[in-house]
Amino acid sequence: MAALTSSPAGVTARLDLIAVVWGGLAASVGLMAGAGRDWPARLAASALSFGIGGFLAGVRAAGRRIAHAIGAWVAGYVIHACFIALATIIDAFGGPDAPPLVAGTGTRWLYALGWAFLMALAGGLVANSWLRPAGRR
Repeated sequence: MAALTSSPAGVTARLDLIAVVWGGLAASVGLMAGAGRDWPARLAASALSFGIGGFLAGVRAAGRRIAHAIGAWVAGYVIHACFIALATIIDAFGGPDAPPLVAGTGTRWLYALGWAFLMALAGGLVANSWLRPAGRR
């Protein structure tokens, strides 16, 4: 039987879920704030929130900061989808109308998805460059 290690290394190293969800929560705020806005405001809100989310995930992570920023991007959309599902349930019971899961046309939504990915990646890259030891800059 192989010995178990407490700290896996390399590709098999796990993500710190607290860092991923922390960044994803910050990122999802921009999706919710920009949901009912026009196209430029929606892109600006997602740029700001996903940049901050990727940065926060990278800062909170001990390593693999870029992977954590990408995880925050995914978590931001998952958290947003959960809020849409909750709004749909509230709408079914006579509450206010639920926002659509995919805002705008499919093509615009894909552009916004890619834009949010780039901003989360940029936030993770900033965290990675700021938090490296001085000898490795």
